[in-house]
Amino acid sequence: MQRVEKGDVVGEHLYRALGQTDAGRYLTVFFIYKGNGGALVISARDASPGERKSYGKHKK
Repeated sequence: MQRVEKGDVVGEHLYRALGQTDAGRYLTVFFIYKGNGGALVISARDASPGERKSYGKHKK
């Protein structure tokens, strides 16, 4: 997870998360963490080849 941009509302910043589904699909998701444990998804899309490579390097 990576903070992408500072939000206009205190404590609400835009984050990007990279991940892989159980079916093997790589996704990039942009969301606002709401601070109460919830998140508001702004966008989700297939990960680019560069994002897939980055995810593979940082996967734990």
